Amino acid sequence: MHAREVLAALLTALALAAAPGPARAAESNYASYITPFPATDRYRLYLFGDSLAAGLAPPLTADLAPQSIEVINKTAPGLGLARSDGTEWDKLIDTLPPSESFQIAVVMIGADDRAAMKLAKQWAAPGTPVWQQEYTRRIDAVLKALRGRKAAIYWLGLPIMRGPLATASVKNLNGLFLERVQLNGAKYLESWNSFVDADGAYADFGPDVTGVVKQLRLQDGVHTTIAGSQKLASLIEREIGHDLAIAKRERDVPLAGDEGEQQNVRDASLPRAEGSSAAAIGSALKSVKKVKDYPADDGSIVAPGADGAPANITIVRPPIPGAVVAQILSSRNAPQQELGHTMPTDLKGGFTVLSSIATSLEGNAKLKQHIPLTENPFYKLLIRGDGLPPRPGRVDDFSWPRAGG
Repeated sequence: MHAREVLAALLTALALAAAPGPARAAESNYASYITPFPATDRYRLYLFGDSLAAGLAPPLTADLAPQSIEVINKTAPGLGLARSDGTEWDKLIDTLPPSESFQIAVVMIGADDRAAMKLAKQWAAPGTPVWQQEYTRRIDAVLKALRGRKAAIYWLGLPIMRGPLATASVKNLNGLFLERVQLNGAKYLESWNSFVDADGAYADFGPDVTGVVKQLRLQDGVHTTIAGSQKLASLIEREIGHDLAIAKRERDVPLAGDEGEQQNVRDASLPRAEGSSAAAIGSALKSVKKVKDYPADDGSIVAPGADGAPANITIVRPPIPGAVVAQILSSRNAPQQELGHTMPTDLKGGFTVLSSIATSLEGNAKLKQHIPLTENPFYKLLIRGDGLPPRPGRVDDFSWPRAGG
């Protein structure tokens, strides 16, 4: 390998290492790609792109509405990244007023970008190094503008187009999109293979979203029919649906146990206060902060040592936060769960486990009768499948000779 090739490989590795990761955790406090907490409790999706992207608006609007996603069409036919009149997508995004907040951005650009660009006083032909460098800069500018909006970015690559020149041009653009999108921490979605035949060549017809073969492309070999647009939109919807499920799980962090157990935990998690108003709850929360922290302390007890003789053993008590002390104090006046209160837990297979609550009161005789869940007859029969011993003379008693006969 030549020294120049080694240097290029090292520069590429350093660029990938320094680039932001695919998740947006670096820009927010959330692990999910889409924020779990939209400003109005409803997601807004802005669709950016040219004439090819405009066909995505109807299917996205219809399909994402049940998921509480409002789709706003910001496409502009004929407006790509290779314009030479000063109209640029990043500037249009930056001029959007702050009131137009959106959490999801879908971008599909490039259908009209097989054109020369005027740079300074000269024209750069498509695919030349100067053209590639300027086009890459414009991709980065769009991504930077969208990242400034704190939006989850989905960049949909271009589908294959008819003709060898168009195919080569689109391949080049998709390569630039893939590189810059991933280096900017966004998500790139590939659409090429969804519009090729069995030999990997351009095809006007193909299976739609239901698997039925339909016409997917228009006669110009660039744009898509309604069925083709629905197929493109399904690629976006599938990825957004996956990320929304992750965001929902992060938003609705479940407590351990079923609904009954969770409610019991919620009821006991706050100090008791008179009334249920916000002021009463706020007063109770303030009382937690007033309890002082107990520092660590040392104590000693007399216990048999290694040689059996009595010896002093030091016991270290860790520090106790005041909030813990306040919780213990407040729980003294909390009503105790009724002894033997049963809470059902649904399991797979249609089974239900019945759990009983026993208080921690000392001297309660019923505590001695408490058995572990795994020894519960319901658990042994329904979960482990153990057969219960039959009672003598009962219908399931097959012992011989029969008792009493």
